[in-house]
Order: sequence, then structure tokens, then C-alpha cells
Amino acid sequence: MPALSKILATLCLVVPGMANAEPRPEHMVYLRTIAPSIEQDIRYATAHNFTGHPLDGYEAPECLLSVDAAKALARVQTALHSQGYGLKVFDCYRPARAVADMGNFAKVVGDPTKAEFYPRVDKQDFWHLGYVARVSNHSKGSTVDLTLTGPTALPAATWTPSARQVDCTAPYDQRFADGALDMGTGFDCFDEPAHTDSTAINATAKANRQRLTSALEKEGFVGYSKEWWHFTYTGNPALKQVMDFPITPLALSTSNQLIIVTTKNWTDIQGSAQRYERHGPTFEKYGEPFAVVVGKSGLAWGKGLTVVDQREGPVKREGDGKAPAGIFKLGTAFGYGNSADTKLPYLALTSTEECVDDSQSKRYNQLVDGSTVSKDWNSSEQMRRDDDMYQNGIFIEHNTPAAAGAGSCIFFHIWRGPTSPTLGCTAMDPANIAKLFSWLDPRQEPLLVQLPESEYAQLRESWDLPER
Repeated sequence: MPALSKILATLCLVVPGMANAEPRPEHMVYLRTIAPSIEQDIRYATAHNFTGHPLDGYEAPECLLSVDAAKALARVQTALHSQGYGLKVFDCYRPARAVADMGNFAKVVGDPTKAEFYPRVDKQDFWHLGYVARVSNHSKGSTVDLTLTGPTALPAATWTPSARQVDCTAPYDQRFADGALDMGTGFDCFDEPAHTDSTAINATAKANRQRLTSALEKEGFVGYSKEWWHFTYTGNPALKQVMDFPITPLALSTSNQLIIVTTKNWTDIQGSAQRYERHGPTFEKYGEPFAVVVGKSGLAWGKGLTVVDQREGPVKREGDGKAPAGIFKLGTAFGYGNSADTKLPYLALTSTEECVDDSQSKRYNQLVDGSTVSKDWNSSEQMRRDDDMYQNGIFIEHNTPAAAGAGSCIFFHIWRGPTSPTLGCTAMDPANIAKLFSWLDPRQEPLLVQLPESEYAQLRESWDLPER
């Protein structure tokens, strides 16, 4: 779990733009590209960690490691799978600016998550107790925080900021359920039971720790005495350089089709869309730009492929009349016809097709056939309308999987007109949505990037987006 030097901390605070300029080195890879079966719950890209906020530099919840460490971890996963177990990672490469962010947390007033992560420790003591370091091996690309999954693990709970905090040393069935086996404590637990040689844990947790440690040691990983989840790969000792490139979405590296929508500002209801296709390492414009309208209240940061909690600007909520800003995958195409000229999966809408916008429903933010599904919602949108707005549409994967109240039922669809905003979707002329239908190809991993112009200009370099 380690943090950084005062000089680097000051540098990151004073000139964050300089940090953004550092590119991802070639030897650093996304773990998903090497070992896609390893589960990921990247805590520092969320507020569910000991600081209570997403750390600086985590712009996407992705695990990156040196290629040798990633391949070694893949071998561990293969060995564990043969025994009925698996891995889940909580943190991997950590930008130096995130380490500095940890250090800054100890200097500010407030302990928003103390009750869960360090109920018996003063945060000023993190360093001398060994829970946080001035320079972290995580920033060198060789260290990973992880746990063990298996058939007897409790299902993973969905964390929300309003969730009741439970002591990380509480019994397995009482503390936060992270989807892993009982390891004696939760992740990021700053307490003696988290030490690898602790006698304060039960026999089951000891056996699970031993299974995890043994599997990792066979592939060159060594543990850390204060944290049962912390392991460093020793197979490439030449990796000593501290890195500070931001963690950005893998999807942008693998996508070959982009739809980029920009508006003048957060509250503007009109925008411009442009299609792009990848040619080698760069994106080039495809076709002409076209007009769109967005939510009646403009844009707000949505729940997509990036982490935006720490950014300035509004955050999307259910019923706010705002279209989501960020990077989003595209899902099912739908329409009134029995079939459509599209490579996307297509849903022919019936009179019973609904999109559930009741955040208390298990079907929240899903397209369902109300005649075949047991109804547990009080609010939904009928998809087969009396007008032509949904004659052709595409589901935008915002808030997927769904977090209650974060916004639902976001589509590309046909507009009422070039000055008529939506309730939160992005709408356009029928001819232009027809072009999207025929152009989009799920094999090309298409994405929607939707931002106000000022945010696009600020993020273009770090997200490796094309010029507008």
C-alpha cells in the first residue's frame, strides 16, 4: 500500500499538467490483455478505500503491470483455476501522483472511512507503522494487491457512499463482502490481523492466505509482512523507475471506431458529433460532422469507462435531465421494424418492451419485456411509442452495471427537432442515426466520447483522443 517523497508530492500538486504528459511505457500492459479471467476491483479508482476518494491518476478502473509480472500472474491464475480457485486484484500499477495523494490525505482534516479501514489507528501513524510508504513499488509496475476467490466465497456486495461502514477486522459474514474467500480481514485494513503472521485470525483464513501465498511464491512473487494482500514480482529486478503516467481506459487502446460528441459547455443542449476510424496508431475523421441535441439540462459526468468522481463539473443522477459525459460502450440497437440494416445486435420493439428507470428495481437500467418478466418496478419508459423517436435507437451503456440513482435508459435516438432537447439521451436527425446503424460494427469495439469542449481539450492528450 505505499505513498511518495515530499518533492514528488509537491511536483504533482504544482504542475499536474506536466504529469499528464508522461506516456505509458511499452513494457507496461493492461492485465486484461494477458489474463482476462482475473477479476478486478480497482479500489483507488473509487471512493471505497482508506482515503474516501478516488486517487489522482486513476482515470479508469484498470490494472496495469509490467509484461513479465502480468505473465507471471497469469500463470498463477492458471494454477489456481486447476484447483477451483482464482484471483481478484485490488490495485496494480499506481501513478506517483496517487502516492502523493495518499500522503496529502494524512495531512488534511477528516477521516471519512476510518470506521471501516483503520478504526484503531491514527492516520498520522500510517508511515511508521508500515501501512503507507514514501515511495511505492506499485509505481514501478511490479507490485499487486490481490485476494483469492473460490466456490465458498460470499457474493460480492455493491458498495455505495451511503453504505454502513463495518470494521475490516469484523467476522467474514459481517464486514464488506468483496467476493473473495475469508482472508481474515478486508483489503486496505490497517490493523494487526492484516499482518501475514497474525495469530488473531481463524484457521480458514490462515489456510486461504497460505494457498494464495504459495501459488504466488512459485511464480516469483514475494509478500509483505504488514499486508496479506501485497505482493511484488521479483523476476525483473531491473524495474526500478518510479512512473507517473495516468491510468486510462483500455477500451480506447482497442477501439477502432469512435463517435465524439461535444457541446459548448455543461449546460448547452446542442452539440456536434463526428465519427472517427482508427488507421494504425491514430484516428481519422470519417464522414461529415452532424448536429445533435442532448439533455434539457445539458451534460453531467456519467458512469462509463472512466473515473470522473474527482473532476470538477456536475455528476449525473436519475431524473436530472442531463446527458452523461465520459466514455461509453454502445450496446443493442433497437427499432420499430422486425429487422434493421445494422451489424449491432438488434431488438425489434414490441408494445410490452420497457426500460426500467426505478432505481429500487433489480431491473434498473435494463430493457425488458414486461409481459415475460416478473415486475418489481414502479416506473419505466415504454419503448414502442406513438411518435418516431425510437423508430431507430442504440442503447448507450451508461451506468452498466447499474448503481442505484446514477441514471438510466440512455440512448441515441431520433430527435423532435434541432432545438428540442431530450430528458438525458443524445438525439439526431433520422438520416444520421441511419448512418450510425450501417457504420457501427461491434467487432471494431465502438465507443462514444461525449464531453463539453473545454473538458475535451483538457483530457485529449491524457486520454489519447483525436483532435476535433
